[in-house]
Amino acid sequence: MGGFDSVGTLLADIATLLADALRILGLADKRHWGADEHEQVTALEEAVDEAKMDFQELSPLVNGQSHYEHDRKRRFSLLSPRSPAFLLLSTSVLTPGADESIEELRALRARFYAHVQGLKDWSRSGGPINPIWVRDTHALQKDLHRSQCRAARRIFTSDQESSKRCLGAFLVCRLQRQGLSSRRRNGGAAEGDYQRSQLEELGMCTKIGGFERFGDEDIAFICDFCDGHLVWEDLESVPTSRTSPEATNSPASLLSPTTTNPQWQATGTTLSGLREKPVVFAPLAVANHIAPLHGDWQAGLLCPFCEGEAQQPQDEDDDGEPYHPDNEFDDVAALQEHLEWQHTPTALPVALSAALPSTNNCQIM
Repeated sequence: MGGFDSVGTLLADIATLLADALRILGLADKRHWGADEHEQVTALEEAVDEAKMDFQELSPLVNGQSHYEHDRKRRFSLLSPRSPAFLLLSTSVLTPGADESIEELRALRARFYAHVQGLKDWSRSGGPINPIWVRDTHALQKDLHRSQCRAARRIFTSDQESSKRCLGAFLVCRLQRQGLSSRRRNGGAAEGDYQRSQLEELGMCTKIGGFERFGDEDIAFICDFCDGHLVWEDLESVPTSRTSPEATNSPASLLSPTTTNPQWQATGTTLSGLREKPVVFAPLAVANHIAPLHGDWQAGLLCPFCEGEAQQPQDEDDDGEPYHPDNEFDDVAALQEHLEWQHTPTALPVALSAALPSTNNCQIM
């Protein structure tokens, strides 16, 4: 590792390269420009805008203001306060565990440098721009986004001793808990509001990663923060809502997943035979995944219901050890098997509840 390289300085270098690329195109002769040249400018502007947005959103999650003092003292004098590099550096991070992030960002900086050199050579020689460069810019933008996410996740992991969740999982889990708290304060929620909250959870999943076809029949979620894969086997598409058999007959407040009412199921369709089957609702799995071990690709998972039970207060006269379940699972299939055995919904069927005698008509024998 170079003596002067840090997460912040490397990100500042990349921001400066992006600014150089835009400056090169801004000074170029535009009289013979076509769609490819204008598309290249747009791609670079989008890369800068996403980089700024990523840092504005990620910095508060990792106490960014307390991590970049070293970089600020050494680099701010070299940057204009209005430059993209300054804006990126002002929220960059420096952490003792940043070696992996630094190596990753060094390689990315080299790729950005080669990309800008190509634009510089083109501006000197003239002629049509290489249309493939737009695709290269988008690829670099995506890799920069993931590098930023991974750097933030490593800092988050080093600061969070009590939680094993990936930072991406934490963001989805936080959204779920906020929705649950809101419904409890309001005494429940209309079914339409609950459906909307589930779509918001899916939206957060696509913000921290993405769902992709995996092999011929499976679907995988790939987290931008840890590169962990969650795989649903033989699935046509990702269900957008939980399966609630009692939803049409129960109060809306029961639609919220809790340890006593664990709504973890969704109904999917197999791709192989177009049959319905129960699956783990995707946001629930994403909100509880663990970053894979170094060299591995598949993310582990936590059971949120076991975790909730372990956090319940013990009786004062209970001298035994606190309950700490072994709630880590290797993949989505293992988590689903556990949920099917240990956490099935406990709501009474409507027919059974209707057959119970009314308390208003009870008689003393």
